[in-house]
Amino acid sequence: MIKRTLSLLAFALAIPAHAAPQPNIVHILTDDLGWIDPAFAYKAELGKDSVYETPNLDRLGANGTRFRQAYSPATTCAPSRASYMAGQWPAHTGVYSVLGSRLARAYNAAHSRIDPFYSGRLPLDRPTIPQELKKAGYTTAHIQKCHFGGPGNGYPTPLDYGFDFSWDWKGQYNDPELWNPKDKKTANIDGVWRSMSPHRLANFPSSTNPEDPYCLDEEGRPFDAVSDLAVRWMDKSKDKPFFLNFCTAFVHSPFSTRDRKRLEHYCKKMGIPFPTDPGKINDGTLGQKNPYYASMLDSLDWQVGQLLQFLETTDDPRNPGHKLIDNTYVILSSDNGGLLGAPVKEGEGKGIKESITDNRPLDGGKLTLEEGGIRIPFIVTGPGVPKGALNAKTPVGLVDMFPTFMAMAGAKPGDHLDLDGCNVLPVLKGESDKVVKTDGTTRDTLYFHFPSVQPTSSIIIKEGWKLRLYHGGSLDEKRPRVALYHLYNPDGSPVDESETKNLADEMPEKRDSMLADLQAWMKKFNAELPYKNAHKTGKPEPGSKRVPAVVSSKADGKTLVTEVESGDGKSRIVDAKLVYTANGSKLLRAGKNTEEWYQTPAKIEGARISVDAPPGMTHGVIYLRDENDFLIASEHLPPFSGSPDAISESAKGVDAIKDGFAWNPGLLSLIDAARAARTSAAAKNLDHSALDAEIAKAEKVAGQPAGEKTYAPAMRSLRQAIRALNVPEAKIAALNWFPKNANW
Repeated sequence: MIKRTLSLLAFALAIPAHAAPQPNIVHILTDDLGWIDPAFAYKAELGKDSVYETPNLDRLGANGTRFRQAYSPATTCAPSRASYMAGQWPAHTGVYSVLGSRLARAYNAAHSRIDPFYSGRLPLDRPTIPQELKKAGYTTAHIQKCHFGGPGNGYPTPLDYGFDFSWDWKGQYNDPELWNPKDKKTANIDGVWRSMSPHRLANFPSSTNPEDPYCLDEEGRPFDAVSDLAVRWMDKSKDKPFFLNFCTAFVHSPFSTRDRKRLEHYCKKMGIPFPTDPGKINDGTLGQKNPYYASMLDSLDWQVGQLLQFLETTDDPRNPGHKLIDNTYVILSSDNGGLLGAPVKEGEGKGIKESITDNRPLDGGKLTLEEGGIRIPFIVTGPGVPKGALNAKTPVGLVDMFPTFMAMAGAKPGDHLDLDGCNVLPVLKGESDKVVKTDGTTRDTLYFHFPSVQPTSSIIIKEGWKLRLYHGGSLDEKRPRVALYHLYNPDGSPVDESETKNLADEMPEKRDSMLADLQAWMKKFNAELPYKNAHKTGKPEPGSKRVPAVVSSKADGKTLVTEVESGDGKSRIVDAKLVYTANGSKLLRAGKNTEEWYQTPAKIEGARISVDAPPGMTHGVIYLRDENDFLIASEHLPPFSGSPDAISESAKGVDAIKDGFAWNPGLLSLIDAARAARTSAAAKNLDHSALDAEIAKAEKVAGQPAGEKTYAPAMRSLRQAIRALNVPEAKIAALNWFPKNANW
C-alpha cells in the first residue's frame, strides 16, 4: 500500500503543472512624462513628497519594478516612437526628429548649420511589433497618438503598420461595435485631453447628463472616451492573448485641463490663486509649480487607474480562477523626458515661457540630449516581475521592447527583423542584472544620434560613462567638441548625473575609446550629419569660399541635371541626393499639412550630378554635400527667418521654392512606368485597356506647358491605372506613398 501510494505520488509529481497561457501585454506609452513625475519616484529620488498626486502610478510601482536607468531612443516624439515600433535606433530607421519629410533649410539665416533631410515616417517595409505578435497568435490594438506614420495623421496609419484595431486614414476606428462616429461621446478621438475653446479657462464641463461628451462622474471626473475605448477593446478581446499599445496624448501640450476640480486642487496646493486669465501661470523658473500640468498628470494617472481596475476585476477566460491582471504585463514608459518650459499662446502672458515640469537632479528635458531629455520613467508589472523593486543599475529602453514583447509571447525573432534592441525580459523578472545580446555577449552600450540643430550631437553611454560629440552649430560655438561625464557607479549609484564636470581632457584614453566606438556606430548606419550653411549671414564659416556655385540646373526629359563649378580650388562634391515630393499640389493631397518629401540617391560625375525623376514626382531639389560638409542645392533654399529672402516655416516645401523641376519630368517618368506596366500586363494576358487610355491622355498633357491643373489630374489617373493591375510596376514605391487617398 505504501509503495502504491509512493508510486502515485511520484506519478503526480511527474505531471507538469498547469502552464499559464500566453500573457497579455499592455504598454502605456505616455507623451513627455518626466522621469520623476510619478510621485513615488520623486519621493525615492529626492527624499521628499511631490506636489503631484499619482496614486495609480504609485500602485503600479508597488506591484512591479521601477527602472532608474531607462532611456527613450530620442529626445522627441516621432523618432522615439518609430524606434520603439521597429526595435531599431533612429539612425537605423532614418527618422531623426519631429519635422521630417519636408525640405531641409536653415532655421535662421545666421545659423551655421542646417538639418539634414530625414524621413517623417517609419518605412512600411520595416517589420513592426504588432505584425510579429499577430504571428504569435495575438490580437493587437493601437489607441490614440501614433506619430510614427506620416504627417497630418493621414496615411500610413497604425492599421497599415499591422495593428488589428486602430483608426484609419479617415480618422475613424475600424470596429463599429466599439466605435460609432455618430456617437459624440464615445467617438471623441482626443478624449479628455482635447483642449478647450476659445482658451484654457473656457467651458469647463459641469454636466452629469450621461449623454454629454464630458459628463462628470460621482467624483467629478470628466468622461474620457480614450480610456473608455481601451477598456471596451480589452473586454472584447480577452478571449485571446492581446497587445494593447495605449499611447495616451497626456502630458503633451496644450497645457490645459478639462477637470476644474483638479485644477482648483493643485492651485491650492501650490499656493497659486485660481487663474482668471488664460495667460502665464508661473514665472518660468524650474519647479513643480504648474497647476495645469499637475492636473494633466492627474488625468493621466486616472487613465492608468481605469485600465488597471479593469484588469484587476475582470475574470480571465483563458486562465480560470484568475483575473486578467494575473497574466498581463503592464509597462509604463514615456517617449522622451519631461518638457521644462513652453511659451504661452493665449491671454496676457502670450509669447512668455512658463515652466512645465522639473527633471532635476537630471539636467535638461525634452529636446535636449542631457539626461533629463532621454531618461524616462519605466515601470513594469506582470508574471514573475518582482514587486516594489528598484533596478538602479541596468540600462534598458524603448528600443528593447520589440524583442522583449516577443519573448513574453514565446516567439523567437528572426534575422529579418534586424533588431538593435535586446530581450530584457530576464532583467524585468529580476533573473539577471545584465542585458544579453543574441550572440551571448553582454550589452554595455547605448547610442543616440540627434542631427537636428540647436544643438546637434551624438551620444554614447557605456558602463556609467557618457560621451557627447557635438557637430557644431550656432548654439554649439562655445561648447567643447567632445564632453565626457561619469554618470553613475557600477551599482547604479549616481556620480554626476547632472552632467556638471566634463572629464574629456582629464581622461583622454577613455574619451578616445568611447569616441571611436560612437563614430564606428554612426558609420555603420551612415548616420546623417547636419550641413554647414554656405550662405550664413555675419561671420562666414571657414571653407565657405571654396563651396562651388551652381552653374545650371535643368531637366533633360525625365533626367534632372545640376552642374556646379569645378577647379580653381573649389571643393569636391562627395554626396548627392534628390529630395522630392509626389503630392506637391492641393489637388493631390488628402488634406492640410500632408505634403511629404522623400529622397533617392543621385549620380556624381565630377561637377555634373544627375538623377531620373521618380515616377509621379511633382517637384524636387537636388541636395549636394561638399567635402567640407557645406550644402549646395539645385536652387536657393530660403531660411525660415532672419532674412535674406526668408520664408515662413509654414511653407513646408513647394511654397518655399521657385523651380523644383516641376511636373514634366515626373510625368514623363510616370509614363515610362505605365508603358512597362502595360508590357507586364500583356505578358500575363491582363486587360490593360484602361491603362492604355490613361497613357494616351498623359502623353497629350506631357506635350503641354507644365502646370498644376493639367498635370496633377493626369498623374493621379495614371497612378491609379497602374496600381489597378497585378503587375510588378504597381509596387513601385513612388506610386504608393498615399495609395488609399482618393485624391492620389
